Amino acid sequence: MGTRLRLRNRIGIYGKEVAMDKNIEDLKDKLARACRLLDMVGLFNFSGHISGRVPGAQTFFIHPIHLSMAEVTREDMVEVTLAGERVTGTMRPPAETPIHAAVYEARPDVNSVVHAHSYYSILPGIAGKDLVPVCHHGSIFGAVVPVYGDSEKITTFEQAYRLAKALGNSKAVIMKGHGAVIAESSVEAAFVASLHLEENAKFFVEASHMGEPIPLPPEEVKRAAANTYRPSSIEKAWTYYMEKGRKAGVL
Repeated sequence: MGTRLRLRNRIGIYGKEVAMDKNIEDLKDKLARACRLLDMVGLFNFSGHISGRVPGAQTFFIHPIHLSMAEVTREDMVEVTLAGERVTGTMRPPAETPIHAAVYEARPDVNSVVHAHSYYSILPGIAGKDLVPVCHHGSIFGAVVPVYGDSEKITTFEQAYRLAKALGNSKAVIMKGHGAVIAESSVEAAFVASLHLEENAKFFVEASHMGEPIPLPPEEVKRAAANTYRPSSIEKAWTYYMEKGRKAGVL
């Protein structure tokens, strides 16, 4: 009995290890695809990064700094601890990796972080205006997108902790005159939320040319967020862009 029990335990542990390895490979594959797609839609260029972790893990994966976002593969991903130390991978992670580590440390619910230099998203802050929801996709960010008031590049944990504090429990924070950070529960959700943030900002900026944009009422924000950001809608958008990426030769 003792031998059979030890064997079952060993098989159980092995099974968990295989499942974890598969989860990690799937995560790295999604990150590489999301990275290429974010470049395709214009939210990344020579700058920007997306990271992801297996739920509950104390390390995360991110693409290396010296590799084009348009060519990154899952084999290129670098594993990093919440202290910013490289665990696996041969190349160096981005200098702004502390952003990702600080958000993961502060938010157990977050499993993917995007830092993008989104064009429209930073314009309201430059003009001294709050970015508020003006379309149904913008409703997922609540009444107003919080702002981190320092435009400098974030390369230290001291800076990153301040940004994570500004993010709070929100899905996104605007880095004034710099870009945005989006935090979500999965790679797919972070990708879609990044699109929604920029779409809402574009409507806001363009509507500002005609007058003062009118934010959605609080009750409408609540209803719209519940209806427009379901798992099925996230999967729909992700599938759409995956297919678009394949046809464009990006994936």
